Amino acid sequence: MTAKISRRTMLLSAAVGAAAALLPARTAAIGQPIDESGFVPIGGIDQWVAIQGQEDANPVILFLHGGPAEAESPFLREFVPWEHDFTMVNWDQRGSGKTYGKNGPATPGMTVERMAEDAIEVGEYALRRLRKKKLVLVGHSWGALLGLYAVARRPNLFYAFIGTGQPVTWTLTIEDRERWAREQAAADHDTVSIQALDATAALPVSDMKRVTASNKWRLSPTDVQYLTIERDFIGSPPFPTKGDVADWLAGGDFTDGKLWPTITTFDARKQFPKIPIPFFVIEGRDDHMVSFGAAEDYLEQVQAPTKAFIPIDGGHFACFTNPSEFTDALRKCIMPLITTK
Repeated sequence: MTAKISRRTMLLSAAVGAAAALLPARTAAIGQPIDESGFVPIGGIDQWVAIQGQEDANPVILFLHGGPAEAESPFLREFVPWEHDFTMVNWDQRGSGKTYGKNGPATPGMTVERMAEDAIEVGEYALRRLRKKKLVLVGHSWGALLGLYAVARRPNLFYAFIGTGQPVTWTLTIEDRERWAREQAAADHDTVSIQALDATAALPVSDMKRVTASNKWRLSPTDVQYLTIERDFIGSPPFPTKGDVADWLAGGDFTDGKLWPTITTFDARKQFPKIPIPFFVIEGRDDHMVSFGAAEDYLEQVQAPTKAFIPIDGGHFACFTNPSEFTDALRKCIMPLITTK
């Protein structure tokens, strides 16, 4: 593994022999800060993993980023509010960010099933590294979809699963966006947008003409503000052809087409009617990227040993734009499970 010990700055060290190898087990005393990142062999390829927190005795969260391919490696500062209470494991998924930069367009195994196995391997690596028995899985958007697959495969690895920006089905997502877009267009007397919604209403929900017709209002004001961090990172065209920005953008282009069929055919109600571990959805009230109502209904219907739907202020990115309320909800959901086992 290529390791980092200084805060937020990666130091690349040359590998000897094999291209990548696991770091030795941590020997630091429990209760110490931890800040590492680098490449770990996961699922047959080198994948980028970061482990960060103020105290490594804290509960461990494996965060599954959204997108797909919205890798969090450039935005780790957004997790600083989480790191007081949790040790955060961030991972640039197969086909995303630094992992894409390492493996490029020859990246194999671009399926949700393979990526769920990757998530399990990353979790196992983090548990060995931190000398823990279990961790908490948190998935955002695409990551909340991916997390359901991982939990179904290895429930004994996780104390609980928390979804935020939780997809249920693409059909319900688009129908919710269209209802919201019509309301906003009518209030704005935007006849052009209403005509576009009418013209595409009979198209399949996977057709990009229909998808884009409702995109104008899908982001809440807090979402728009949050996404400035991506715009600041990417910059203005012409975009670089090498480096982290180039890899982040190319990974998105590479991954979207591979996983689009999975996204548009996914139905949590049919595929995951039972969750074998405690399941919580912490959802921004103003989320119109996915359907808030569908997520609430799914949580009501799903079978799980413990479950709760927790609305908080914010939109699709409420876990970042409202970290105090989000982490407070995390603590209330997670801590009783960890302290009783």
